[in-house]
Amino acid sequence: MAEVNSAYGAWLAYVMDAKRIDTEKLAEKAGIQPTLIDRLIRGELSPENAREEVFKLGEILLSSKPREQMEKVLQALEIHVDLRNWAKSCDGGCCQWNIATEVSYDSALEVS
Repeated sequence: MAEVNSAYGAWLAYVMDAKRIDTEKLAEKAGIQPTLIDRLIRGELSPENAREEVFKLGEILLSSKPREQMEKVLQALEIHVDLRNWAKSCDGGCCQWNIATEVSYDSALEVS
């Protein structure tokens, strides 16, 4: 089968590796065939066809204790604030990554 342009496979492989998840056990929990997970990782499903299955898998893979979730949220917020402050300190033009913070300040995104 031809490979399609989807980030789902790379994300799924990364999370499964990071959490040391077995394909068979994950498939059993999600109620899908293990071969479907393999096909997702290899990029054999288009994003449109993979979305529902990846959502099911994500719910299983990303579930954690509320305290762990809150710690991750707070860490992400700290990083976001650090990036915004960093962008302001260099006048917003010295870094290529700055486009992400520029989008957050874009007046076209403001709702009237």
